[in-house]
Amino acid sequence: MFEKLKGAMKQFQMVQRLMKDDNFRALMSHPKVQELFRDPQFLEALKTQDPTTIQGNPKLAALMNDPDLAALMATFDPAALQSLLQADADAA
Repeated sequence: MFEKLKGAMKQFQMVQRLMKDDNFRALMSHPKVQELFRDPQFLEALKTQDPTTIQGNPKLAALMNDPDLAALMATFDPAALQSLLQADADAA
């Protein structure tokens, strides 16, 4: 039980670090992304922690093809995101 809680806390901390990036924050606050995170089927897919199940969600697939979101994702700086994630790993 505590392992699941520990894992959830690590994920929460990782998201907090990523939210320091303006582009990531813009993507996560987009209304279409917010709607996805309120969708019960998507939330169930997330609970599986299985990448294939998550990526197979039709609403996520639709968002991945959305031109507005593609434009937001194109602004990501992979090195900056990696730096934020590395800081998370170093703190662990």
